[in-house]
Amino acid sequence: MNKKLLKTVLTIWFVAILMMPLFLTFTNGNKNKEIDKYDSIQVNFDKKEAANFQKRRERQEYADSLALDEVLKDALKIANQNIDKDKFITNYQVTPDSIPVSVEINIDYHFTAKNQHLIIRRIEPSVVYIDIYSKGDEQFEKVVSHEELSLAYVNDTIQDINGDGLKDFVVNWYGQNGSCLKAFSNVFLLRQNQKAFSKNFEFINPTFSPKEKIIRGVCYGHPGETEMYKKRWNGENVEVVEYVFYERNTKGKTGKVIVSTARLNEDNFKILKVLNSAPNEYKKIYGYNWFTGL
Repeated sequence: MNKKLLKTVLTIWFVAILMMPLFLTFTNGNKNKEIDKYDSIQVNFDKKEAANFQKRRERQEYADSLALDEVLKDALKIANQNIDKDKFITNYQVTPDSIPVSVEINIDYHFTAKNQHLIIRRIEPSVVYIDIYSKGDEQFEKVVSHEELSLAYVNDTIQDINGDGLKDFVVNWYGQNGSCLKAFSNVFLLRQNQKAFSKNFEFINPTFSPKEKIIRGVCYGHPGETEMYKKRWNGENVEVVEYVFYERNTKGKTGKVIVSTARLNEDNFKILKVLNSAPNEYKKIYGYNWFTGL
């Protein structure tokens, strides 16, 4: 190879070496653009799929709701056919849209000897539905409607909760989220006309004392760190009487107990008294050991 040809080859090789980074950058740049383009397409596709899935789920929930509404209508029809009976109870199962539903129809003097009420329970795998009706002249009229997650539902009871001598309706359930004590009661008070019910009152970890017209309970919080509460019925209203909690400083509990008008950091917080121990009236309520942390 002569010197001129060798020089030409070396020059081309050298230029190629110099141009290689630019070539790679251009190639990778185009590749990255293709990747970005693909990612953008994928993101848009995923968004559309998520939206479609949400729509399908909403349509399914709507369809399930319609199916359960039909179950209730059928149960109410059966109840109305037996409205003249003093007592009537029946249980059966249906599977609308492949959803297994247990149905209970119960007509009785559940709450008072004066007026009849109809209770319809629909229990499906995820939710418990409870509807209560007062007996009218020709048909039943709805006065309570409540639903609870099946996993949370404990039971429902009929008892006088506020001490007015009338039996009330209570749904008891246990919260599924969180690690602290969380037993709940939803209370519907029977009104003086002995047909209708009050709005829903919800209490956490309650102990009811109808004779005193008092509710005592433990708030949500870690053991040994949360408060106890005392509330009082005033007709169809609930008034806060006091909160009880351990006094603390930078070293922890001081051994003293604070009785206050509200929880810490609430606007109407005011210390009523400082005690050496919790008042005796709280020591037998549900969750007291959780309050003490023992």
